[in-house]
Amino acid sequence: MKFRDARSVVMIGVGAVLALFFWDLQVFWFQGGPFGCVLMVLAVVDMWKSRRGTPKRGLLEELRDDIVGSRDSGSRDSTDTSERDTRP
Repeated sequence: MKFRDARSVVMIGVGAVLALFFWDLQVFWFQGGPFGCVLMVLAVVDMWKSRRGTPKRGLLEELRDDIVGSRDSGSRDSTDTSERDTRP
């Protein structure tokens, strides 16, 4: 079992405990039951993605790809006439 799968199993367990036994527990603005349900759903989605083989990318990698991708598409050659308005 991979670390990612073990982490997801632990998150499911903690979410189940929160949802079953600490539904009315209030910590700041979180309530135990709904927070436990959300935690379980996120853990199941994470486990499903890891089983599917989807590579996990961090937020910084995604932002870098977005920035580099927009920079590449924005730097066109000024002699490119493919999108110029050729109306008289």
